[in-house]
Amino acid sequence: MPAPLSNVRVLELGRVFAAPWAGQLLADLGAEVIKVEALDGDPMRQMGLGVVRDAEGRETSDRSVFVAVNRNKKSIAVDLAAEGGAELVRRLAASCDVFIENYKVGDLARRGLDYEAIRAVRPDVIYLSVTGYGQTGPYRERPGMDNIVQGLTGYMSMTGRPGDPPQASPVSIMDFSAGMHGALAVVAALYARSSANAGGQHIDLALLDSGLALVGYKMVATLLSGEEPPRGVRTRGYIPGGAFETADGWFQMTIGADSDWARFCRATERPDLAADPRFADRWLRTDNQEALLADVEAMFRTRPRAHWLKVLNEAGLMAGAVLTLTEAAEDPQVRARDSVLSIRHALGGELPVVRNPIRMTGTPLCEPQSPPLLGQDADEVLGELLGLGPSEVEALRGKGVLGAAPARGAGETG
Repeated sequence: MPAPLSNVRVLELGRVFAAPWAGQLLADLGAEVIKVEALDGDPMRQMGLGVVRDAEGRETSDRSVFVAVNRNKKSIAVDLAAEGGAELVRRLAASCDVFIENYKVGDLARRGLDYEAIRAVRPDVIYLSVTGYGQTGPYRERPGMDNIVQGLTGYMSMTGRPGDPPQASPVSIMDFSAGMHGALAVVAALYARSSANAGGQHIDLALLDSGLALVGYKMVATLLSGEEPPRGVRTRGYIPGGAFETADGWFQMTIGADSDWARFCRATERPDLAADPRFADRWLRTDNQEALLADVEAMFRTRPRAHWLKVLNEAGLMAGAVLTLTEAAEDPQVRARDSVLSIRHALGGELPVVRNPIRMTGTPLCEPQSPPLLGQDADEVLGELLGLGPSEVEALRGKGVLGAAPARGAGETG
């Protein structure tokens, strides 16, 4: 069976995380995604600790951040500022169902690549704009970034421990949330176009709005109660809970319902805790958490992690190891579901990828394919969509409109 979006073509002018992530999600679902990059590439090609290597083990110019959010795409490198560059993109957009961009408000309008300009050549286009703060409002022209939005949404007011500075998440959660919301919006707009004859439309997606949706349940509770949530990792009503140190590692546990507390006391052979009136229900355990946590933390440090996980899991309680990323990739459950795979990079080296989490029986997703080399698909894309021959493509390269064809085979140095 073909993938769900196998009849959809996307033109992506995405950089960094949010828009490329939306593009990758659509590509995983089967869409043909053509990534338009600057002549020197998406800046994320140079970001990340991991360096992609070729078949001989030599370093290439691509790094881990780029390859994590750009698989299953094609690449064409265009100088939008060069004479004819923006026009080339408009001509490509005429053959595309979806246009994705995450430039600052107004930047693409100056190039004649805003929604109205693209709609003029493709009236039913689904145009997704991902920005820091949206197309309206006093912040609309500001540049946006994940960690800035983490602060503005209130997220960072809840992180870290009391007395310590607020902490941003090391994972770009606002970017990835926006990318997922963006992909969902595109799929919804495509469905509306095909089923309700809704035509094309402009999707205005802000990292700020997406981030507010992430913290929404906390914000609603705060606005209803008038109380800001306390900082830290403990949740009222779920004590003992959080990360606990054992004799040889850490694990995470959550005890909420009083029935779970009773099972916890039986499993850990602690009838004294079960009988202690200070811990008789979940709210008393919260009120007296300092004493309770001191007790169970000391208990957990006396035995290895495997012992406690066996005891707690056999009792049907929610507990799991706190793993490093390397350990998580090798976890038996992760391996059983092939959630982390190794594929062949375009230059021949092995490349680890995290599989899309969506599993569909009737219309399976595309298998992960290598992220593209910079500009590798220019000849194919321009030939198929615009009917340009090899000499015409080379002429565009000679004028500086189009990037050079990438070298294949020998590894690049970066």
